[in-house]
Amino acid sequence: MSNSTDLYQAARQRVIAKTTYKWVFAALAVIAAIQVVIWYLTTPEGYFWPVWPIIGMLIAALAWGIPLFGRHGGVSEERVQAEVARMRAHQ
Repeated sequence: MSNSTDLYQAARQRVIAKTTYKWVFAALAVIAAIQVVIWYLTTPEGYFWPVWPIIGMLIAALAWGIPLFGRHGGVSEERVQAEVARMRAHQ
């Protein structure tokens, strides 16, 4: 019984990580939008400096998201059960 519980907990943690990633990605998008607004309000004709922090945030998001999501995405109880089954198959 402990083995099944451990698998469920590991799958649950992975689903939580994916959900957290989505919220962090949304926060990064808001931060990028704020930077663009600041640029527009201060120097709309000047150098578009927000490109550099936006590129950095995108690289970080990709580096975190690609291994986390692989070929799959989404969070639901079905996803947790699918992750448990996948992990059980690889034991």
